[in-house]
Amino acid sequence: MTVFRQFLFVFATSLVSVASWSQVTKSFDQYDINLTPACFNTPFDDFATRKLGDKLFVLSAAKNACEDIDMDEFAKKPFSDLYEVNGCNLADPSLMSEETKSLMLINTCYYDGPISSNAKGDLLFFTNNYGSDKNEKLTIYFSNKNANGEWSKPQPIPFNNDKYNVTHPFYDEANKVLYFSSDMPGGTGGMDIYKCTFDKGKFGQKEVVRFVNTDKNDIFPIVYKNKLYFTSQGHKSVGGYDLFVMENFEINSLGAPFNSVNDDLAIFFTDDKNGYITSNRGTAGATDDIYAFNLKEKFVDLPLDYVVTDAQTGEPIGDVAIRIIDDSTGIVLFEGVTSDVGLLTQMFDSIPLQTKMRLKIVMDKEGYISKEIAFDLVVQDSNRIQVASLVDLTLEPLSLEQEITALLGLKSTYYDFDKADLRPDAIIELDKVVRFMNKHAKIEVELGSHTDCRGPAIYNQDLSNRRATNAANYIKARISNPERITYKGYGETVLKVDCPCEGRIRSKCSDEENQLNRRTEFIIKSLNITTGSVKVAPKGGTQTEGGNVNFVIKDDAAADFRLKNLEDTEELSGVHFRVQVESSAFQIPKATQKFKREDVYEYEHDGQFKYCLGTGLRTLEEAVKLQTQLRSAGYPEAFVVAFNNKTRISLEQAKKLLSSQN
Repeated sequence: MTVFRQFLFVFATSLVSVASWSQVTKSFDQYDINLTPACFNTPFDDFATRKLGDKLFVLSAAKNACEDIDMDEFAKKPFSDLYEVNGCNLADPSLMSEETKSLMLINTCYYDGPISSNAKGDLLFFTNNYGSDKNEKLTIYFSNKNANGEWSKPQPIPFNNDKYNVTHPFYDEANKVLYFSSDMPGGTGGMDIYKCTFDKGKFGQKEVVRFVNTDKNDIFPIVYKNKLYFTSQGHKSVGGYDLFVMENFEINSLGAPFNSVNDDLAIFFTDDKNGYITSNRGTAGATDDIYAFNLKEKFVDLPLDYVVTDAQTGEPIGDVAIRIIDDSTGIVLFEGVTSDVGLLTQMFDSIPLQTKMRLKIVMDKEGYISKEIAFDLVVQDSNRIQVASLVDLTLEPLSLEQEITALLGLKSTYYDFDKADLRPDAIIELDKVVRFMNKHAKIEVELGSHTDCRGPAIYNQDLSNRRATNAANYIKARISNPERITYKGYGETVLKVDCPCEGRIRSKCSDEENQLNRRTEFIIKSLNITTGSVKVAPKGGTQTEGGNVNFVIKDDAAADFRLKNLEDTEELSGVHFRVQVESSAFQIPKATQKFKREDVYEYEHDGQFKYCLGTGLRTLEEAVKLQTQLRSAGYPEAFVVAFNNKTRISLEQAKKLLSSQN
């Protein structure tokens, strides 16, 4: 038994308890953990690494502050003092300046324990046992440093008592909470962990930290990244003392290599990837040493399978165009087309474990309602993920006479009572129809406007005609081939809720029923779609047939990658980025009102004509900025694509190529 634990815990050796169950934390699963003895260890006990400002300090029994003092009668070794780490050596005890004469108040002739400070390094909590009696109970003091660098006379915290120990202070500056260990009455047994508020020199009421304490010793609390780390003989430790963490009121062991069959305690983080623990594993319990740890991220290759099926038949759907988008940035991570069995596999290369992503899936297939769906992904391992088990990857087929209001999630009430003007909220809904018809560039839709039964039928018919005209004109101005949408006013002739206001049988509609009748519907009147996948014809102008639509590629270069606009510029060489705004099975004239710009850039990929706006950009950051600008300018689905010379590549490939060049 080492000096400081012998001194502190000799009274606890007779305790008998049943430890509470705990699991091994997954907090470090994403890391390879390297644990090595610190180069500044001495042949004596070294423990409890801490920082004061930018300097590192440890407690060591290498030399006592008083030459003529008797050694610790339990361990026959000097009592511990505070030492500054100087490279691989321990400097003479020198925490405070000689001028303030505070040194002897910190390093005494007897036990001097762990310290804790604020980030600025002008507030210090520390443990010792002032007084001449080596059996004096341990206590916690605090001191402040003024503008002149002088430390105030240490003051005891209000919970010190000569009948029990109060030790192991840790100040959680972010939450203004002081943690400490004590065997004071009112705990669960042995040493327990307590906390109190400390703000502007004032202490709040002490309280036991819930869920942490056992009937054995629970000591050395610290808080890092809002997690409470501590040392315990309970919680089913694998050795004497083990390291544990509490997060969201759940206690977990840190597991190997932090914990061993020996005593492991007093963890301290210098940053997110590095820190120190104390352990006596190296000398079979003879002495305590400091061990430095380093966390190195683990990387895995993660395959994701997307299987798309028909919502009505359950059969797999081939030739579904899929885009995987980082939902937080809008950057397209992956693009592809499903196979004949409806499968598309995405591979995330070298992704850190525990990575949290918010992904959006965009699915497009001729003859089906396009679909967007978001999901959260946490990378736990390299096991293949069936995305269809996480989100609904079914597509709803389009059909003649299909009413698409529900499929698009539209709110069908666009007008105020007795009004034909489009409300602002109606514009939002009609924009959804615009996007739908631009994605499905061949279908024909009838817009039908309906009124409730209040008012004369002739007036309602005229009102519905005006409403239909206004809504249809709004859509016509924003879609390719405006003739694809027709409109009709039905007045009160087709009530959704049957409560007629005229005739021999009359009933009174509620406000809710009147609102359901006062609606606009969108009915698919013609599909005009191919039965199979659309393919680009080979060079020479060969005609390709599919279903009820034929098309001819007249331009021999149409099947080639189109990078004409910047072909003679240096920007086309190497890796560069563009912002794509449109994709179509057929060529769209660049002069069309659809783009309303001159910097339209066309290329072909996966059998589709694709269109970008703006010039090629050398960095991803510039491309993301342009993406944001284009989205604000009326292209809500704009996204970044990458090229290497004249070849379209994924963003991940682009990043790796750029990284290898640096």
